[in-house]
Amino acid sequence: MLLGIHVLACNEEDVLDRCLRSVEGLADELVVTDTGSTDRTLELAKSYGARVVQHAWTDDFAAARNAGLDAARTVWVLVLDADEHIAAGATRLKLRELLRQADGDAFRVAIQSRYGSGESESLRHEAVRLFRADCGFRYTGVIHEQLVRRSVSGTIAGVDGRQCGLALLHDGYLPEAIARKGKAQRNLRLIEKTLRLTPDDPFHLYNKGVTLCQLNKPKDACAAFALAYLFAPSEVPYRPTLVRDYAKALLARDRADEAAALLHREVDRYGDYPDVQLLYGDSLMRQHRVMEARSAYEAALEAGAAGSAAARYVVEAGAGSYRARCGLAAAEAALGRADSAQRLFEAAAGEAPRYVDALAGWAEQLQAAGKSDEAIRAAMASCVGLEAPELLALQARVLGGIGAYAAALPLWREAGPLTPEEARAYAACLIGAGLVREARAVLMAAWAAGWSAAEELAAELSMDAALCSWSLGELVEVREPSCPWSPALLAVDRLLAGVEGATAELLIEPMADPSAAVQQLLGRALELGLLPLAGRLKELDASLGERYAYALYKNGYTHAAAGLLLQAMEQRQLAPEELCCLGELLYGKRLYGEALALFERAIAGAADLSAELAVTARLGAAACSLSLAMEALLPWAGAQHTLGGGWPNADLEHVQSALIRVHAAGWRTPFTGAQRRRANVLEAQEES
Repeated sequence: MLLGIHVLACNEEDVLDRCLRSVEGLADELVVTDTGSTDRTLELAKSYGARVVQHAWTDDFAAARNAGLDAARTVWVLVLDADEHIAAGATRLKLRELLRQADGDAFRVAIQSRYGSGESESLRHEAVRLFRADCGFRYTGVIHEQLVRRSVSGTIAGVDGRQCGLALLHDGYLPEAIARKGKAQRNLRLIEKTLRLTPDDPFHLYNKGVTLCQLNKPKDACAAFALAYLFAPSEVPYRPTLVRDYAKALLARDRADEAAALLHREVDRYGDYPDVQLLYGDSLMRQHRVMEARSAYEAALEAGAAGSAAARYVVEAGAGSYRARCGLAAAEAALGRADSAQRLFEAAAGEAPRYVDALAGWAEQLQAAGKSDEAIRAAMASCVGLEAPELLALQARVLGGIGAYAAALPLWREAGPLTPEEARAYAACLIGAGLVREARAVLMAAWAAGWSAAEELAAELSMDAALCSWSLGELVEVREPSCPWSPALLAVDRLLAGVEGATAELLIEPMADPSAAVQQLLGRALELGLLPLAGRLKELDASLGERYAYALYKNGYTHAAAGLLLQAMEQRQLAPEELCCLGELLYGKRLYGEALALFERAIAGAADLSAELAVTARLGAAACSLSLAMEALLPWAGAQHTLGGGWPNADLEHVQSALIRVHAAGWRTPFTGAQRRRANVLEAQEES
């Protein structure tokens, strides 16, 4: 017999049918190695004619794999996991012809692994899975087992081969699959058991980091990756992926400086690895080093264009194409090159129509360029299509993000059943359109359906529903007394009703700070555009009054914030963050001298400045000074022939270049499209 397909399984009834159906007719025999299933796994295997090899589980994946190989009766073996299946296109004739004409003894297959539902949430790599059963190949390692060849002399070597054209699809990394089967906990137990024997083993330290990421423990994952990086030799095949995953974990922990330093050491070594170049660009953007980030994104696109990265590396979807193009677009936007940014986002959306970052960036650029909401909606539809409910919901979210509520609502209404997260976005769109009562109904329905869902999501739905009720002048305890409102929401409910002692009830909450609960609600009210309610919430706590103008500004109510800040200047000393907001406003109106004075006052209070605010104040002052220099030089721009030496045009170019870099450093508030629409809203217009 020529080909046997070997599957390792234990309690895989939910995925085994799909796996075996995908290989039906390809092989001369199916071998399922079972390590103790108690569900319908064995029944399913036998229904496909598989020969079942029983192997007692001994906390050793290699031993289980090798038990299946020992039972092989074919010349060639194709090894699968139960949560994998062969992509459409493989035929028995092509596969058998390949094996009969093979001049080697092993082949690589392409493996695409999904780890989320998003457009870019999948990985692609190649691994040897198809090999001769009579050439001494064995698996080694109790977990994340590796295929090796043992020679007659006893030496062990890794195995490689050329690509055979087969593609496997794998979804065992999806969070629900990991949680349902407790894979991460099991893997961590086995890895730690192994590390007790070999504590400095970089391969197991690396896989410990991966497993801790799956368990949502990025801090511990970073520690494991750091040790693996320290001990891993430069030539081991998993090192590039270790660098990639270590950098991702650092960025997840907001440690961009460390990520950038790590990747700076590695980008030349892995110049053909698009993921490393992409992450380097992302880390540089976090540091506002936009020109360098731009170069990194271009390197990622160049590596992706070569088309062979997956043969050597684990590659994330879009790393060398649309994701890098979005990064480059963001860099262009930061440099003030709006036309280029728009073209790049549009190109990325064309490559990956369901990639929300590309669509959102494109929509933002179109709106900033003055395109109408209907024109933007039409552009999205031409790119994404209107065939499926999930596509309608995707476009509706993007349109809602730029404040195009009227254009988004018809799409939301046709989108069909919504997830709780989508229902919250739909409700935000309804609120933006002034349909607060309908928004509350959507939120209450999603909350009722998701009470058993994630605690954080349930809290967000209930908070938004409460804000809707209060905006309508209703109390949640009166209107929906049977709902499981949190004690904090009930206490604020009573504060708004004027019930005595409500503030004391807030102190029972774990946060133990009554103003923190009100501040959180006030911030969310401003995010949703519930300005009248935000004003009422502000009155519940005197400590929030002085920060209210700052909160208004950060949510796009720049005109309203300016009025309050100018009033406050006559009554008290403005806080440094307020001085920076007012300075930014004046800078936007080209009042550079007045803005400079405010930024300098903020800098003078350096003792009260956070590190981030200190950078903002200094960059704002630099922008003002450079802009004043530009104004002073411009009248002399036509005098270069009289003055000689190219002055002042050369100086103008230098000042302009410096100003572009200062602007790219990200000191100005990055308002969204929805927030930009609020710029001229005044507090006096609250009730309209």
